[in-house]
Amino acid sequence: MMADVKKLEVPGPILRLGEAFREAGHELYLVGGYVRDRLLGGDDGAKADADATTGARPGEIKRLLRPHAKHLWDVGERFGTIGAAVGDFEVEVTTYRSDLYTEGSRHPEVRFGDSLEEDLARRDFTINAIAADALTGDILDPFGGRQDLENGVIRAVGEPLDRMRDDPLRMLRAVRFAATLTRPERPFALTTELEAAIRENAGWLRSISAERIRDEFEKVLGSENVSAGLRSMVRLGLMPYIVPEFMETVEVEQEAEFHHKDVFEHTLIVVSSIKRDEDLDGWRFSILRKAAFFHDIGKPRTLVYEHRCTYCGAKSTQKAADEGECEVCGGRTMPKKVHFYGHENVGAGIARRALKRLAYPKDDVDAVAHLVAHHMRPMGYAVGRDPWSDSAVRRFVRDTYLERGGRVLADVDTLLKLARADITGSAPRRRQVAVASWESLKERVDEVRAEDAIERLESPLDGNDLMELFGRPPGRWIKPLKDHLQGEVIEGRLAKDDRDRARELAEAFAREHDLFGEE
Repeated sequence: MMADVKKLEVPGPILRLGEAFREAGHELYLVGGYVRDRLLGGDDGAKADADATTGARPGEIKRLLRPHAKHLWDVGERFGTIGAAVGDFEVEVTTYRSDLYTEGSRHPEVRFGDSLEEDLARRDFTINAIAADALTGDILDPFGGRQDLENGVIRAVGEPLDRMRDDPLRMLRAVRFAATLTRPERPFALTTELEAAIRENAGWLRSISAERIRDEFEKVLGSENVSAGLRSMVRLGLMPYIVPEFMETVEVEQEAEFHHKDVFEHTLIVVSSIKRDEDLDGWRFSILRKAAFFHDIGKPRTLVYEHRCTYCGAKSTQKAADEGECEVCGGRTMPKKVHFYGHENVGAGIARRALKRLAYPKDDVDAVAHLVAHHMRPMGYAVGRDPWSDSAVRRFVRDTYLERGGRVLADVDTLLKLARADITGSAPRRRQVAVASWESLKERVDEVRAEDAIERLESPLDGNDLMELFGRPPGRWIKPLKDHLQGEVIEGRLAKDDRDRARELAEAFAREHDLFGEE
């Protein structure tokens, strides 16, 4: 039983720190995730980092760490935290403290404390309020955190309302811990009292910086139980303060022929279907999860109903599902189908704005928006009356490619992974046909890419060549010419190294489009 564990094994580098602090008259305790994860049987091969707490003040912490550290960092010193690389560990040691957020403030009032008990009492959840003596490994668990770990319970330390007010980000952290700690053999859930406190105080997230909210949101998106995490954010009223547009997807019906779930439920299935694999590094996995989250977020704003007149059969589109009046004959119209025309472009715009609000890096914003904007392209292959030509496949590969500064932000492989996950959320009777179409498209893509590096096909003439050819200075006239020549290469009508033919085509294009006017 986890509750019966009395001692943790302390690694050598941490043990030596414990000895140094004790010799100087200070206690040093391991706390937080290091203790929690070791009690849960965490992999010792995981990243070696640890949090510790002590009665020593920051200046004294630096003095005691310095002889044992490869290097120190003190960016958190005003909060009482000093970091150090000690052996194979990255250790952050923090002075005992109790923080207080005031309404409307994004920064806590930091108060240094004098005892471990006081420090543990200000922590968020019982599972994070367990300490282990860095010298002996003896466990101190004044709030029953081991028992809650055993039972899969996320419980606030003391009064839930007080803990959430101390730092409103804890509302998101509660959801994150439930999502990241849950295993098939031991699911985690919040207590009813904690859920009630979160619902009552969800608006306190307004006082938290976008960066801190982003980091918790990202951890939920990357978890194995992402569907449950997102569902909890919506259910507990947190999502309106993270991505409010996502709330619009709840209970938005879709065409039953293609989707058997509403937009919200479909999205949860698609996000969960993005799995880690050897072809995806951590960044690309994160980008795909976010693209899956946003891929249909534009549907509520583009929803229209296709109506048909019961008398003359005329078709029309309306924003409401109610019966209408036929504009042709005045008869009664009835809704027959649901459409979301252009939802991919609207969704890309929403994704871009939401990610910027959450202070995501530009590469993340552009990669996600690009994937969302193009996620319906494979559907065009599936429903097209005529099979795509090789040049159409090449253009698809090229259009889905996005690069900046030598870094590939998005490509056809990433988009096809998103499309495959999207199929998982489709109606069962359509799924088999959709999978066959996806496999056919992927085979076609592999075939044309085997012939050439489609993503890197460029005009045989660069900007300098065109300026020399036309004897003109730099200007906006260069881009349409380069795009035209690149298009000819992609279509297979111009060899990528045929500079003579490229000059002929450039001159013909300039004449046809009167690029330079009358001179």
